[in-house]
Amino acid sequence: MKCTDKKQTEKQKKKRLQKIRKTVFLFLFFIIFLLAGVLGLLMLRNAGKLKEAFVYDRSQSFFGTEARESALIEKGIARDLCVGASNTPMDGIESQEGEAAGFFDIEQKEIPYAQNLHEKISFGAINRLMTALVAYEQLDPEESLTIDAEDVVSSSWGVSSGLSSGNVITVGQLIHAVLVSSADDASYALARAASGDRESFVEQMNQKAHELGMTNTQFANITGAEDEDQYTTVYDSYLLANQLLKYPDLINTMGLSICTMNATKSNGDLKQQILNSDNPYVTGSLSVPRNVTVLGGTFTASRSANNTLLLVQNNYGDVFVLIVCRADSEKNMNTRIWEMLEKVNS
Repeated sequence: MKCTDKKQTEKQKKKRLQKIRKTVFLFLFFIIFLLAGVLGLLMLRNAGKLKEAFVYDRSQSFFGTEARESALIEKGIARDLCVGASNTPMDGIESQEGEAAGFFDIEQKEIPYAQNLHEKISFGAINRLMTALVAYEQLDPEESLTIDAEDVVSSSWGVSSGLSSGNVITVGQLIHAVLVSSADDASYALARAASGDRESFVEQMNQKAHELGMTNTQFANITGAEDEDQYTTVYDSYLLANQLLKYPDLINTMGLSICTMNATKSNGDLKQQILNSDNPYVTGSLSVPRNVTVLGGTFTASRSANNTLLLVQNNYGDVFVLIVCRADSEKNMNTRIWEMLEKVNS
């Protein structure tokens, strides 16, 4: 009896062990199945989204200036470029004879609206974007530069950030001055630091344009001053803006309504200068539709030229480049930009 009881006990233990193993196996299988289901739902949820998210954080502080805005997220810039016909009408956008314009959807890589996309136009302030881009890629933003007499400009014949010969200031602050207030003296100082002289820097600007595929663009100076040998197109201007989107630091800078320049005088004293943005869409002087945020850009309004390039973002995080050039008046230019802005969230 004892031998039989022992055999039955061992048999029961064996069955119990098998039952435990089976239970553990079923539990693990259930966990794996559950995880696979969750993973599948996440993949479906994220289907179609672009990678490499760029965050444009408007709460960053720049040299004593803080632009308080909620963080903006741009879904990502694909390698492919926006493509479309030279002239494409769009409901709700009036086309004026002679204008050159484009509405570029970065997310969808489309051009829903275009007019005279590849016709030559003058630069205006768009030129400064290339100046800042080349300087940013060539120089260390933390590097300090000493302002030379040839960099200094008078407010009567140029845009000055208040720099004087002998002032010491960082590259980063000079780039801010170019992108925020289109400062000529800052542009000259950056060109000299990057290339030795202005002529060599212009060559670098043209080389960069070639690299970006801006085949209908030629630079003749750093500041965008009128020159018959200097021209671009709406599409080439978009290519330049698209490259800038790869550098969140530059986008954040363009979106500042004000920045503070801190330089050191030759005697060691601190020199501070406050610069206001020359872009009314950034400062809020010109309004934009609800749920549209202006990331930056350029604005030129004068008797000889009316050009606007804006980088904007909707409440879904999609980025658009809006360009209007050769408008016959500032009023008509602003009207065209508004018509495009209304399409950003549609």
